[in-house]
Amino acid sequence: MKGYRSTVIVVAMCMWLFSAYSYAASDKDREITFVIPERVLQEFINEVLPVELTAHEKVSGALWIRSIEDLRLGLDKVCFTATIHGENIAYKGNIGGLPANLRFGALDSTLHCEATIRYDGEKRLLYIRPKVVEEGKKGDILRLLLMSIVSEGEYPVEIQKLKPLEARVSDKTVEIDMDISNIYTANDRLFIAVRPNIMGGKE
Repeated sequence: MKGYRSTVIVVAMCMWLFSAYSYAASDKDREITFVIPERVLQEFINEVLPVELTAHEKVSGALWIRSIEDLRLGLDKVCFTATIHGENIAYKGNIGGLPANLRFGALDSTLHCEATIRYDGEKRLLYIRPKVVEEGKKGDILRLLLMSIVSEGEYPVEIQKLKPLEARVSDKTVEIDMDISNIYTANDRLFIAVRPNIMGGKE
């Protein structure tokens, strides 16, 4: 009877854990969906910033995203305002068909952006494709250059595999392996779909 009670308690605790942190579960796909509100996501992003932007072949120096504000999450679309900082920025290429070699030094700027996201479950990569949605002023070469760099291509973000969970049931330990099957946004929230796989119990 004592062993039965302990088993019931462990199962109840597991059910409480999943219900507390999950938004929905699909019996068909055996998925649990974790939900992160946009305000919590913005705080988390700013905790891991600054992040250096990918180098541009015609631009030297270093560019960082310092902070993200005004985050809004739509259907696989993210809108935000990014604060950009740069040091020793220089451009060597062509402007209007003429060769140019420009040095800007340091810069601080804010850009209004929107981005689409897609998740590759096999590679565990979240691809983010940002685009600056404001118009640059004519003659402001540095800002136009910055807008071009930010809006160029996709940025892959590696998603680490979740560590397995362990639950002690009577005299056995049950291991639950968790695979992220999808990441998407909608209705001011980030959704992370996880497919649990219960491994065999061990003594």
